[in-house]
Amino acid sequence: MNNGTIENPWFRRMLKPQCPDDRFEYLDYMVDFYFKVMMELGSVGFKSQFRAQMTSSLQMMFTKGKSMRLLLDGYSHRNGNITLNSQADHTVLFTIVRAAYEQLCAFELLFLIPDTDDKRIILENAYVAAAQINRLKAFTEEALTRYPEETTETRLDIECCRKEIQNTALYQSLSDGEKTKLEETIFKKGEYQIVFTKEGKMIAHVGWDQVRDYCLLNTDALHGVYRYACNMAHPSYLGLIQFHEAYKEGAIGELNDTALTQMIAIMSVYIMDFLKAYPEAKYVYDELDDESQFMVRMYSECFRNSSELSRKS
Repeated sequence: MNNGTIENPWFRRMLKPQCPDDRFEYLDYMVDFYFKVMMELGSVGFKSQFRAQMTSSLQMMFTKGKSMRLLLDGYSHRNGNITLNSQADHTVLFTIVRAAYEQLCAFELLFLIPDTDDKRIILENAYVAAAQINRLKAFTEEALTRYPEETTETRLDIECCRKEIQNTALYQSLSDGEKTKLEETIFKKGEYQIVFTKEGKMIAHVGWDQVRDYCLLNTDALHGVYRYACNMAHPSYLGLIQFHEAYKEGAIGELNDTALTQMIAIMSVYIMDFLKAYPEAKYVYDELDDESQFMVRMYSECFRNSSELSRKS
């Protein structure tokens, strides 16, 4: 990189694509970097079982990126003399974008937003307990009776999480009303989307589109991304209209490119924050040349810096 200018012709094509393949190669590049980090983490030991388990989140994001890349190659169909030209289904692409965005937000809630040990302990245990509670809700009464050992073990895990949360000084400092709200959010509703302010005030059930407000991602570029992806992916009336118009007007290529760009951006933010939370693997990034590092962090840096500037202005 010379005076902030990318000289690598391959990277220059990714940044100023002349054809779909140029943009596709950017996603390929991000997916390949994810894979390298995954391979390195396989040989790293972790201090807690939770942190070890959470490395699967990286693998999940990798599979989303890889799946989108394969779907972008499109499909075709032939029936007799009638042939449907190759195309990608933008509604499925935006379903992946939506899931990736939620995964990014979950990681932010657990690893980036909590700034004290107590907050991390509460969020980690809320995350585990909420999953176990929703697991029990999925069982029928017959299944609960049929698998007593499994359901008993699950309930013990939930109670263990409850004790871990209740033993923190932060929990004990909450008012009775806040304690009740916290308990109901986690152990009744099975939700973990909780944020604590610097003063220790609890904000329960933070929507996925609100999480960015608490982790310096509140930028115009990300505003509405989640809602847009939901509108595209859901079988709502709006979704049906957009689907019809996309094929009618031939705008399907632009929609696919939008989904691809959003996916690359989410992967950029996620991987840079993952490496903050897991410095054991950061050397994979550090060993890259300057231009390669820039390609990995570009969207993350853009969103973080523009957000920081907007808050200072």
